[in-house]
Amino acid sequence: MIEKKDLARYEQIALLLANDITKGTYYEGEKISGRSTLASKYNVSPETIRKALALLHSKEVVKVVPYSGTFILSRTAARRFMNSFEEHSTLQAMERRLSTLTKERNRLNQEIEKLVKEIVNFKAGMLKSMQYAEEIVVISDSPLVGKSVQEARLRSVTGVTVTAVKHKGRWYVSPGKELNLTAGDILLAMGTPEAIESLRQLASGQK
Repeated sequence: MIEKKDLARYEQIALLLANDITKGTYYEGEKISGRSTLASKYNVSPETIRKALALLHSKEVVKVVPYSGTFILSRTAARRFMNSFEEHSTLQAMERRLSTLTKERNRLNQEIEKLVKEIVNFKAGMLKSMQYAEEIVVISDSPLVGKSVQEARLRSVTGVTVTAVKHKGRWYVSPGKELNLTAGDILLAMGTPEAIESLRQLASGQK
């Protein structure tokens, strides 16, 4: 589909005339109206008509004979002329689409790079702060039985951070005060080796 906004006014008039010739409004060998009449019909200046006819003349659609008029030469040439504009318009549309997609790709690449950097920095921070992670089983003799992680004050007592608890076969992330520990529960703890060992002793009833 030809975009009018991409064409000069005389090109638009040339296409309209070529379309009329293709449809049979004008027949081969016919003399078409003069510039003034065509200018009035298409609401443009005679100069615009002159340029449109000159374009069709160069494509052998019409023949402009000085002081005699303009004559239709070929319906086939008129169709070929229209097809050439359709192909040009299609190419322009594809190029505009490519430009749009390229800009969008560049924007997405920038966002991806930014997110990758944030992830790397976040992981670096996690590794620095977490240092060590281990699963520790709470036995029946442990003083932790019957208490929640918050109530046992594990972070202040041992220095570890309990990020999750496996309770009755189900993992609970960031367990709240409503979850009381029972024998057999598994604590996912993170901290220094010393802090992990302190929690292991507490969970096994050695403290």
